[in-house]
Amino acid sequence: MRALELLQQAAEPVDGKEAEAQHISAAVLRALAEKGWALRTEKRLLRNSYDRQAEWKETLQLTSEQEQAVLKIRASLDHFASSCPQEFLLQGITGSGKTEVYLRAADYALRQGRQVLVLVPEIALTTQIVQRFQAWFHNEVAVVHSKLSQNERGDVWYKMRTGEANVLIGVRSAVFAPFKNLGLVIIDEEQENSYKQEERPAYHAREVARCRCNNNSAVLLLGSATPSLETYYRAVSGSIGHLQLTFRPGNSVLPAVDVVDMREELAQKNFSVISRKLRREIVAAVHAGQQAVVLLNRRGYSTFVMCRDCGETLTCPHCAVSLVYHADEQVMRCHYCGNTYPIPRTCPDCGSRRIKFFGSGTQKAEQEISQMPGVRVLRMDQDSTATKLAHEEIIGRFVKKEANVLLGTQMVAKGHDIPDVTLVGILAADSALNLPDFRASERGFSLLIQAAGRAGRGDKPGRVVLQTYDPENEVINFAKKQDYETFAKRELAQRKVLLYPPYGQIIKLTVIDKNEKKAWELGDEVALFLRNRCEMEKWGRTEIMGPFPSGVAKVRDLYRINIVVKSMDMEKVKNCLSGSRFRTVKNIYFDVDPITAI
Repeated sequence: MRALELLQQAAEPVDGKEAEAQHISAAVLRALAEKGWALRTEKRLLRNSYDRQAEWKETLQLTSEQEQAVLKIRASLDHFASSCPQEFLLQGITGSGKTEVYLRAADYALRQGRQVLVLVPEIALTTQIVQRFQAWFHNEVAVVHSKLSQNERGDVWYKMRTGEANVLIGVRSAVFAPFKNLGLVIIDEEQENSYKQEERPAYHAREVARCRCNNNSAVLLLGSATPSLETYYRAVSGSIGHLQLTFRPGNSVLPAVDVVDMREELAQKNFSVISRKLRREIVAAVHAGQQAVVLLNRRGYSTFVMCRDCGETLTCPHCAVSLVYHADEQVMRCHYCGNTYPIPRTCPDCGSRRIKFFGSGTQKAEQEISQMPGVRVLRMDQDSTATKLAHEEIIGRFVKKEANVLLGTQMVAKGHDIPDVTLVGILAADSALNLPDFRASERGFSLLIQAAGRAGRGDKPGRVVLQTYDPENEVINFAKKQDYETFAKRELAQRKVLLYPPYGQIIKLTVIDKNEKKAWELGDEVALFLRNRCEMEKWGRTEIMGPFPSGVAKVRDLYRINIVVKSMDMEKVKNCLSGSRFRTVKNIYFDVDPITAI
C-alpha cells in the first residue's frame, strides 16, 4: 500500500533509491510490476567522474603570435580541400600560451558542428587542461584514461559516437574513440614517448591521428615547446604548417637557470641528493610564501641494494633488473614485473650482513626535503597516484597551498601552470642522457626544458637549479640556455650521418623466448635472412644490426633479443618481412618506427 501511494503521488517515475529511502524494498516493487499494478522501465545513466561545477572561462587577450596561429588554423578548418595545410606544428616556448590557441581552435571547430579530440601524454596532465576546457565548453567535454572503469570508458565512447559530447580529452588510446563528426585533433606535448605503445599492437597515437584526420578531412595540431625532431624537420622543410610562439604573454620571462656541479658537493662532504644551493633556494622560496617543484625521475627510496663484501646486487629473479627499495611498504620491488620481496638482512650470495642501499628515489628525496624548515611536501609518482583521481587530488592540494613543495617523477615536469611556483629543482639531470639510445639526448633535453618551464609562469620571476655530475655536457648547456633550435640542428646533423629518423626509417624485431639459446638461434636466423635478401635485392642504403640483447634482456622469465634495421628503402624491407615465414612466428614482435632501438 505504501508503494502504491508513493507511485500515485509522484509526478515522475520513481527510481529504486527513492523507494528504498521510503523503506520500500526492491522485492515489493517487482511484485507490483508482475501483478501489472506498476510499470517498470529502464533508463541509461552515463557515469562521469569529471562532472563538476565548471569555472568561468577566462577571456585573455591574445598576443599577435597567438592571433596569427588561430587565424591560420581557422583557415584550414574552413578550407579542407584547398592549399591550406591540414597539419600544423605549434611550437611555443614554455608558458607562451599554447592552451589558449587550443581553446580558440576547438571553439571554432565546435561552431562548425565538428568534434574535437585532445590528446595528452599522461593522466597527470588531464587535471588542468580538463578544467580549462570545461570552463569554455561545460558539458560538451568528456574525459577518458586507463584509471577509469570499463563502464565509465564505455559511457564516454557512447557520448562521442552519439554526439552527446563533442570534446574528448584523453591519453593515447583515446585516438581510437568513435566520433560522429571529427574536425580537429590536438596533440599536446607531441614529442612525448608515452604516445607510442611498444607492446602489441605497437602504434603511435600521432600516426593514428594523422590517418584519422586524412580520412575525416580534419585538421591535426601538434603542440610542443620541444617538438620531436621528426615533426620539427617536417615543419622547417615545409611539409606541414609551422606556427611559432616565441615569448610569454605579459611581462613573464623564461626562468634563469643555475647549474650545480654535484662533484663539488661530494668534495665538500655533502652526500645528500639535494645540493646546498637548492636547499637554500627551497627554504628561501617557502619563507617568501612561494612554491617549488622538484623533479627526480626515479621512484622508490633506493635505486639498488648491494653487498659491500662480494659486490652482489640484488636483482629480480624474473627480470634482468635491480630491485628497488620502497620505504613506504618496506619491500624490494621490481619495476618491470611488479613482484615484491622482503628486505634482505644478509647477502644471498655470500651471507654477509654488510648490505648497503645506494642511490636515491622520490621517497628518499621526500624524506630529506620534508626536514627543511617550513616545508610541506607532496610526492607525485606512480606509487602515490594508484587511485583513479589521485593525480587531480595532489595537484588540487598543491594549488590550494596545502603544500609548498611538489616532488615527483616526470609527471610533475609537464603541463602544470601554477602561478606561485617560482623555483624548480632538477635532481640527477644527466641520468637520462647516458643511455645507449639514439633518442637519449632528445628525451633528456626535452625533460629538462619542460621541467624548467614550470617556474615563473605568474608575475614573479622564476629560477631553476639544475644538478648534474657532468656540467660540461653539451645537452646540459643547451638546456641551460633553453636553445632548442641549436640543439635540433646538432642532433639532426648527427642523425643524417647515422641514418636515424627523420632521414632513415627503423624497424625493430624482438625475439622473445623462455629458452635463451632458442631466442639467440632464431635471432641469428632472422638477421642472416635479412642480410641475404638485402644483398640479393640491392636494397637502398640499409643497415642490419644484431642480434643483440634488449636493453632489459629478461622480463617475466622471457629472454629478449633484438634485430634493428635502418633503411632509406624501408618499403622493400617491409615487403620482404611480410612475405616471409617470420611474419607468423608468434614469438617475434615487429615494431615499426620504435621509440628506442635498444
